[in-house]
Amino acid sequence: MNRFSTMSLTTLVNDPAFSEALDWYSGYYIHRHDQNALAETVQWIDDQKAGNHIQRKRIGLNELEEWRMDDTGAFRHRDDRFFRIIGIEILSKAREVMYWSQPILANTEPGVIGLLMKRKGKRRWFLMQAKSEPGNKTTVQLGPTVQFTPVNYFGNEKLKKPFLFDEFATDGAYPVIHESWQAEEGARFFQEKHLHRIKLLPEGAELELPPDFRWLTDNQVRFFLQMGDTVNSCARSILACLV
Repeated sequence: MNRFSTMSLTTLVNDPAFSEALDWYSGYYIHRHDQNALAETVQWIDDQKAGNHIQRKRIGLNELEEWRMDDTGAFRHRDDRFFRIIGIEILSKAREVMYWSQPILANTEPGVIGLLMKRKGKRRWFLMQAKSEPGNKTTVQLGPTVQFTPVNYFGNEKLKKPFLFDEFATDGAYPVIHESWQAEEGARFFQEKHLHRIKLLPEGAELELPPDFRWLTDNQVRFFLQMGDTVNSCARSILACLV
């Protein structure tokens, strides 16, 4: 029997998307080795969920310790990092109503979304991370190799730089196979864009991976893309650059 936990099996078997995704996956993988690899990856994701406990409690914005309303009416971090909530007024003849006002998220600086890829024979492998975020429904999702806003880490002793930060924040040592600016969804983010950078691990190079990182084949990634909220939006965005 594959090394799934009881919780994983129960959740997956009862999820209609799992059956659909498994049928698709079976069309690509017929060898027991590949089936076991998928099972091990599902178990790894489940282990990451079990090891990342986040206690969440909704509180009022006025109760946040490091956030405040500034003189311009924007709600921001006391060090002016991360993001701001600003207000905008809109006048448009092309929408359902001609005028409205709303809050919207404004990032302090553009972010970097990075994906490290390697090739083994005809297969592509992607370095994915088990990304834990407080707003995730399932706590942990599959994310790209990196997703960060560089300015948040410069001169900030409280934040530890993520794995491969310097490789993706700068030109680094690995060759770039794709680089482009991609826009964020514009109804909730104000003129936000991120640098999407895909790099190739040189042949023969080895990386010692933290426990929350794992190499997945392109077909394994496609499988998890069928599983609803298993893959986060940053990973979906940069994977789309390879289409």
